[in-house]
Amino acid sequence: MEHYDVIVIGAGHAGVEAANISEKYGLKTALITKNISDLGKLSCNPSIGGVGKTHIASEVDILGGVICKIGDKSAIHYRVLNLSKGPAVWGVRAQIDRDLYSKHMTKYVKSSKIDVIEDEAINILEKNNKVIGVNCLSAGKLKSKAVILTTGTFLNGKIYFGREVREAGRIGNSSSKELAKFVNKNFRTMRLKTGTPPRIYSKSIDYDALEPQSSENNGIYLSYFTKQNTNKHINCYITKTNNKTHKIIRDNLDKSAMYSGIIKSQGVRYCPSIEDKITKFGDRNGHNIFLEPEGLNSDLVYPNGISNSLDTDIQLKFLRSIKGLEECEVDQFGYAVEYDSVDPRELKINFETKKIENFFLAGQINGTTGYEEAAGQGIYAAINAAIKLKKIKFNNGVFERNNSYIGVLADDLTKLGVTEPYRMFTSRAENRLKLRTDNSYERFETNINKTIFNKTEFSQLEKNMNDEKKIMKKLLSLKYSPNDLMKKNIKVKKDGKVRNGFEVLKFLNPSINDFKNFFNISINQKLLTKIYFDSKYEVFYDREKKSYEQLNKNKNMNLKNVDFNKIPSLSKEILEKLNKFKPENLYDAGKISGITPSALFQIVKHKKIKGDRVA
Repeated sequence: MEHYDVIVIGAGHAGVEAANISEKYGLKTALITKNISDLGKLSCNPSIGGVGKTHIASEVDILGGVICKIGDKSAIHYRVLNLSKGPAVWGVRAQIDRDLYSKHMTKYVKSSKIDVIEDEAINILEKNNKVIGVNCLSAGKLKSKAVILTTGTFLNGKIYFGREVREAGRIGNSSSKELAKFVNKNFRTMRLKTGTPPRIYSKSIDYDALEPQSSENNGIYLSYFTKQNTNKHINCYITKTNNKTHKIIRDNLDKSAMYSGIIKSQGVRYCPSIEDKITKFGDRNGHNIFLEPEGLNSDLVYPNGISNSLDTDIQLKFLRSIKGLEECEVDQFGYAVEYDSVDPRELKINFETKKIENFFLAGQINGTTGYEEAAGQGIYAAINAAIKLKKIKFNNGVFERNNSYIGVLADDLTKLGVTEPYRMFTSRAENRLKLRTDNSYERFETNINKTIFNKTEFSQLEKNMNDEKKIMKKLLSLKYSPNDLMKKNIKVKKDGKVRNGFEVLKFLNPSINDFKNFFNISINQKLLTKIYFDSKYEVFYDREKKSYEQLNKNKNMNLKNVDFNKIPSLSKEILEKLNKFKPENLYDAGKISGITPSALFQIVKHKKIKGDRVA
């Protein structure tokens, strides 16, 4: 019987990250997957990143993960989202070539010491409430000190093409029924739902009628370590639904798995199906559709924004009512996926199950959605497994919610649970001003281990961190009076306050030439941008801290007579949940899954305006 330190079940984004970091930390690791060709497969959209998602991915990257590096190797289009807002909420989003991603990921995993086993896990072996291994369909029993389960949408998975139902975790892949028996027997579970749009042949699209969206070649990548992307960059295109589209869908809702009553489970709120959009936002003139190429050598296009579970003939009919798609041909129709997930409150904060020692869960099985959320959970669970097995040590606090988005996610899931698939947003983090994508290495610095990087990566990281410390030391040593600054055309108050170079930096433009001319210090653009925003944000850190101290002081604030509908800044989701659960005080409101810190601030502000006593 084969013996391992860690066995990871499932080779999606959570599974690959878990196996990768386990192996890097010197644990004998097995990765069980039904199909080796599906390692880290992009099951849905061909993209990585976005607001909130890039933030998690950047943390995975600096912890030794692979999603960003493989993403950059496979990227064919980049954009930075939220540039009109502050840098704390900027998010790089990359369009990914599916074939390249699969090729690079497979090569990476196969070149490691991970023992990849093509088999089906059918049971978890335990003794005295402690995991001892896995039973596989072909290989039989495999012993292990820890097991990480990352089954995605495969536990009792069903896919729905309208009223046609198939047992599968995704198209072309069978569901895991035997393993689902073990999970359902031992843990509280629920059914969740996600969906995917049809895939359209590119040659059948009239691009001349559409608005192109070009790639932004600004040298900003997913990974901290990426210096360049040499792939050809290609356009995405934008179209939108119209009244004719809406009528076709509305007239055929009885042929939708979601709206005919076949599926009763909860879907992803922030990635709604086109049926949801038409039903809930029917007064809109149209809904945007982003036509995203699936690869440089692929003739398929992913129409982001129209996931659905309608009958296939209705799908083709509504597609051909859309500008540019009048003669489109479909390779694969859209479908909904329904699957079992575990109530994440069954987990300890480290993602180890409360009932079975050394048994960890990560990814969509914990009630989340998204590649990046899964990757973050995978690396987090594996690091905690390594800590539990006494293979590594991590400083306390590194995964606290005030230090990382992974910490926010883990805390939200295990304390609040979920009522719908959980997606990360920057608004979920109380400390988001400090949780930027450009400072992940700083937040995890005390736990950066050179064994998890190659020599080039570690040298680059070490040099940048040392350069930053030297530059910061120099900036802090420089002193400027108001008169000194005015002579340099920097307008400040004549308050007599002497400012150091770091404090002065926020008054400058973040350009290398301006920085060098003013301070006589050489610096690279990436580091300058990071230090510049540290300087700009410093004054807001204390305000943010005081705001959350105010929340804590007001946790017993009475909310029994509050009409939440009269607080205009609250989102529809927040209002739904507050009106449903009717929390008695602010503390209870904060325990409701999906209620963000910013929503609690708005409630306190509303009470203050109404003249109520506020601490």
